[in-house]
Amino acid sequence: MASPASRTPRTRLNAGLVVAALGLAALTGCTPAGGPSGAASSAAPETTAASPSVSASAPAAASGALDRTELADLFSGIQFRPAQYDTIAAMLESIYPGLTVSDAGCLAPFGAGWESAGDAVEWGTSNDRSMTAVVASAADDTAAEGLVAQAEDAIARCADGQELFAMQGVSVTTSVEPFDLAVSGADDVQGWRVTGDVGGSPFALVGATVRTGQNVLALVGWDPETSADYVPQATQLFVDRIAQAAG
Repeated sequence: MASPASRTPRTRLNAGLVVAALGLAALTGCTPAGGPSGAASSAAPETTAASPSVSASAPAAASGALDRTELADLFSGIQFRPAQYDTIAAMLESIYPGLTVSDAGCLAPFGAGWESAGDAVEWGTSNDRSMTAVVASAADDTAAEGLVAQAEDAIARCADGQELFAMQGVSVTTSVEPFDLAVSGADDVQGWRVTGDVGGSPFALVGATVRTGQNVLALVGWDPETSADYVPQATQLFVDRIAQAAG
């Protein structure tokens, strides 16, 4: 699918994330089978088709910076697709088109805007398009911690009933809560769940923001039948591969 990145305002791309799981026909126009239409619910995404290798003993947290090529290798090694879209905005708009948000900063947990972290940033969808991932390799630990702090701030500031999002003029009410995310080998782990309603249709998203040294991952799953399992599994796969590449 061609990337609309350069033409997509950040506010439009960010809002789409929150409502993707609704399964409304308007959200599925440009997604293949396995997109937000719910087709992926009946089959495990390829990302986790092979059992994820969650190590019995936790690996040491990685600290070294990775370059763009190394980041792309992380994605392709676990059946995510790097370099599909010119910007993170274009990737997210391709999954969740046509929505608006009044405060783009509220979608920092999705990796929106992380291009500003530097040249070493990669993003892509899982092969079945039920998850998006953004990995940034920051200049140092402090810069990486800043990306985590942005996500933490967004979760605290944009939680519980603030009508920040809209779809075709219909307000989207959301609630944010912590999600118990067991990931080994990371310095910071933040799991979260967004639930809500738009036009009488409920939705739920599961996300992870994880730091290993200078490397930060934002991973989000929309499929209500699989995301509670697949997001932790895919997160651990990313963390393990970052540790191998940066160790």
